[in-house]
Amino acid sequence: MSYASVGEALQIASSLTTSSQAREDAIDYLESHREPEVIDALIALLETDDAGVRWKAADALAKMGKQALVPLLRALRDKSESRWLLEGASHIFHSNRDPGVAKMTEKLRVAMKGPGAYVATVAAAGELLVQLAEEGA
Repeated sequence: MSYASVGEALQIASSLTTSSQAREDAIDYLESHREPEVIDALIALLETDDAGVRWKAADALAKMGKQALVPLLRALRDKSESRWLLEGASHIFHSNRDPGVAKMTEKLRVAMKGPGAYVATVAAAGELLVQLAEEGA
């Protein structure tokens, strides 16, 4: 499907009254548009009730590589209690097209599992954000 604008695709992807397939098609379109508003919208979609849309959003963010890393880390720091966000982020880090992202997030991925994952995730995401800021990423 073609879209008149990124805004239209964002609206369709985020609409709870639109079919899952139409939302997933919009995400396919958005994955090649790496503007901050698109990345933020895809991160928000990691918490939608539709599992297919969550998975498609995670795949799109994984394809964006390091560009989506800082916004995703901020979301994890701020919403670590979201099970769906944690699952999506784990998939993104593991399946990332940028091998550097998988390496950088090893400690975070360990923190995201098991008892105490919510608290450990906040700490690990915060540490990685500081590290990336120091490196100028």
